Amino acid sequence: MGDFKTPRIPMWIKKLRHPSYTNIFDYNLGNKNLWGTETLLGDWDGEYLFIAKDFYPSSYIEERIGTVANPYCHKPGIPTNNNLIKTLRYFRNIDEESTTTDCNFLYISACFLLRNDGVVRGALPDEQAALAISAPVVLFTMEKMPNLRYVVAMGRQAAASIEAGALEPAIRARNLAYFQVSHPSYAMSDAARFSEWEPIFRKRGRSGRARV
Repeated sequence: MGDFKTPRIPMWIKKLRHPSYTNIFDYNLGNKNLWGTETLLGDWDGEYLFIAKDFYPSSYIEERIGTVANPYCHKPGIPTNNNLIKTLRYFRNIDEESTTTDCNFLYISACFLLRNDGVVRGALPDEQAALAISAPVVLFTMEKMPNLRYVVAMGRQAAASIEAGALEPAIRARNLAYFQVSHPSYAMSDAARFSEWEPIFRKRGRSGRARV
């Protein structure tokens, strides 16, 4: 399964349900990671929390069961992950010696549950409810990051999930820097993407905010 820094996952997370979604723990994979993208950026001791819209649909997991050791892992080579890693390398935040659990970044999703419609992009089924159900999992994650200083919402849905519920008050209460950027899969030039991310890594203070 690989090594993870993931804290003990409480039963209430494993019991979350929505009729249009599957909880990863319903598959009984034995996975220790709470988020599939921890296999790319999974440092719970890190200063940065990256929040995208969602992971892959449940069909992605089902197709991988029996073929890989941990089906609940990021998909290499897709534009989202490629662009995110390219951006971090551009700002010299990671290099060839960086490891998943010692990179200073944790990468998660605003929607914890896995959509059942097989769709990779587009609006989430019953989006508002799915994000509301998932918000406590995001809050749990924030609470388990002792060194958290920066929260980055990547895309419209991630930003909406933060601003609509209890997450924004939690960010204010801990005096965390909060930024919004385009989703890494969004078609734009490298120069434009790096310009959006520059306020985050130049650490220009809490007022720095890249617009979606």
